[in-house]
Amino acid sequence: MMPGGFLFHEALRLLLNRKRLNLISLGAISLALMALGLLLVLQLGVFKLVEFVDEKVEVVAFLNDRLTDAGVQTLLGKIHASSQVVGVEYRTKEDALKEFSGDPALKRFLDALGANPLPASVRIQLREKTAENVAYFVAWLNEQEGVEESTYGGGDADRLLKFLQLVRLGGILLTAVLTVAAMFIIANIISLMVFARREEITIMRMIGATKWFVRGPFLIWGLVQGALGGVAATGMMFGIWKILSHYAWQDVGVDLEALLPPQVQSWALAAVAGLIGAGALMGFISSLTAVGRQLRE
Repeated sequence: MMPGGFLFHEALRLLLNRKRLNLISLGAISLALMALGLLLVLQLGVFKLVEFVDEKVEVVAFLNDRLTDAGVQTLLGKIHASSQVVGVEYRTKEDALKEFSGDPALKRFLDALGANPLPASVRIQLREKTAENVAYFVAWLNEQEGVEESTYGGGDADRLLKFLQLVRLGGILLTAVLTVAAMFIIANIISLMVFARREEITIMRMIGATKWFVRGPFLIWGLVQGALGGVAATGMMFGIWKILSHYAWQDVGVDLEALLPPQVQSWALAAVAGLIGAGALMGFISSLTAVGRQLRE
């Protein structure tokens, strides 16, 4: 048998003859890679949510009712002239009344008041939405003639983003722990396999087999186990997605698949390839480390 054929034959023996050990390592790799995949999905979701929140967050200046039309135009001109401003929308008292009248409870309350109590306002989108920049702009805006009060809806957004960052950090830590655990399990399984075949390995080395020839079957085993773990992780993630989609549609009436961006198919293919590649690399490194340590002992 050619050397390459021998290596693959021995790797196949390792895969078929020790089913329990193979299942343990496969399960460990699958869990670690599934956590990694879910972390990537979470990361994508955080980025999308940050973009969405960033678009919605704006500075709102409520105007004094005594401000004349000329005063409004002067104020709008000053706001437009600011290099920090990328969008301005002026809403009259009538616009505000029409918006709030869409809520039946608020409409009854406003009708009871008689006169329109709502102020005109200016909604402003800023280029840089850092806390320091927004605070500086709001302070400047409050000094302008005709501005009664300025508010910034970034407090809740900032708290939400901080919470999402904590969730993401927790996902990173969980993935790291599972990855280390999976590699530890694989390394120990390899050590057991090498120990069980120590007599064969001793004979092979006595007749001139190189270290890499001895390592070959174990390294191939690690590659295959890791790749299979990536396939299993992909299958589990797909199953979780289908279950979530089913319950979201049945219980909430939300079609999750309709919310996916058009390029999701290419992303999914890249993610599958990435998980399989990461699994193969994890298995290879674990096997290489374990076999090298055993052969030195």
